Amino acid sequence: MKKTYVSVLLASGLCLALTARAAEPEYTFRMTTFTTEGSEMWERIIEPIGERIKLATDGRVEIKAYPIGVLAGVFEGHKAVVDGRADLAHHYAAFEVNEHPANAFVGAIPGGMGPYAAFNWLVQGGGIELWQEFKHDVQGTHPLLCGMSGTEVFMHSHRRVQTLADIKGLRYRTAGAAADVLKALGAAPTVVPLPEIFTLLERQAIDAAEYGSPTQNFDLGFHKVAKYIIVPGIHAPSAVYGLIMKTETWESLPEDIQQKFEVVCDSVTATSLTKAESRDVSIMKEWKTGKNEIVTIDEELASAVREEGRRWARQKAEELKNKGDDWMERMADSYYEFQDTWANNSGYRVIDAAR
Repeated sequence: MKKTYVSVLLASGLCLALTARAAEPEYTFRMTTFTTEGSEMWERIIEPIGERIKLATDGRVEIKAYPIGVLAGVFEGHKAVVDGRADLAHHYAAFEVNEHPANAFVGAIPGGMGPYAAFNWLVQGGGIELWQEFKHDVQGTHPLLCGMSGTEVFMHSHRRVQTLADIKGLRYRTAGAAADVLKALGAAPTVVPLPEIFTLLERQAIDAAEYGSPTQNFDLGFHKVAKYIIVPGIHAPSAVYGLIMKTETWESLPEDIQQKFEVVCDSVTATSLTKAESRDVSIMKEWKTGKNEIVTIDEELASAVREEGRRWARQKAEELKNKGDDWMERMADSYYEFQDTWANNSGYRVIDAAR
């Protein structure tokens, strides 16, 4: 009896050891992000990426996420991947516009498509494939669409901004292509990272600031220090996020792991967008009943941003093509053709917004 009991213990111990060994990840990735731990985006996107890839791969893949400033600064996720500080980056391509303007089309392009149309361009209109080919060529990285937010707030402002004339001289915190576009329309844009925005706005060192969606901005408290909430976010009609890694890292992964990364990112994109927009509506409702004044820009200003956004894109495309780089042109052609087709033929759709 004693011998049998010992044998059972030994067998059980062996099984536990084998189970523990099997549970150890085959791939462990360090992922830098552009948000803070515990933030709305962390809970909506960053945590689900890690949880779902672990679940989808039965523990074969583990992702350790790091907030702003640990592996890289806000604007440096892609650089951290390229130089090896991070294996992955959850990243906003709009931060790379100064390095290559084509990034604006998969980040946020002023006057561009709203989230649903942009999602369709990426998934059904060839946008993802074009984006991946572009990043392989110019950076040696492989991006996956991995999260979205809805339309941003145009600005939280100490000044009432509604017309094109109101933009003149406005000290406006922004980023990406919006900085060039709003400057061309007469604003005085400044680009500063997230941790500095609230203090600058509170001290009125700037007149206005944009960062993200109603949800993101609410959590940051911008509405507490600036009276006016200017909408819609024509400067960033949708926000697209990528999970990026070196192309060689992607190509080294087994096909089944690649597929599971793609499925996980598809899942995160769908849930992140629906969660964001549902909460955005609730936040707008709260703001409407609070002390802030919500201002809707007029059509002249909206049209000016759309027109200047396209002019900016075409000018950048021409400049780069003269240097032998046609990526801006290819991205612009694909994006604007889809946007025009969508705008001219989607009038049959029900729009669930008060008019």
